Amino acid sequence: MFEIELKNSDEMTIRAKERVVNINVVQSTVDAGLKVGVMRGAGEYEIGDVIIVGKSLKGGGIMYRIDVDGVKIGLVGSTASIEDLDELGPVDILGTSDAKFVSVVEPKIIIPMGNMDFAEVKASVKTDKKLKIKNANSLPAVMEIWNLD
Repeated sequence: MFEIELKNSDEMTIRAKERVVNINVVQSTVDAGLKVGVMRGAGEYEIGDVIIVGKSLKGGGIMYRIDVDGVKIGLVGSTASIEDLDELGPVDILGTSDAKFVSVVEPKIIIPMGNMDFAEVKASVKTDKKLKIKNANSLPAVMEIWNLD
């Protein structure tokens, strides 16, 4: 089981069994409270039970793919393009500031970030402080929007 919450509109916190990881899509940083400090830029990071792959975007910035307990999470900021999404691959949960990525990625759960207007996305909306995921089998069958405030 793990939890997802937003620290602010640009930063997602993932609380897994072994580690808490903060990912900031605007600053392109990964902070897991390690001795090496904050990791910046693209790269592959295995932090306890959380695997993170950061890919450089053509328009600047980093797009992240995170794997926790078999659940794939994508974090895509506003500098990404539709073409960049090929590098992301399929994801179960999408954190994004742009609704145009939803129809391309087709995640099971959308987490609006930044100023995303999710009114045009046809899905039920749930609001809570955090999203708790038991495992990949517990994900919804139909797309949901989780407004984390």
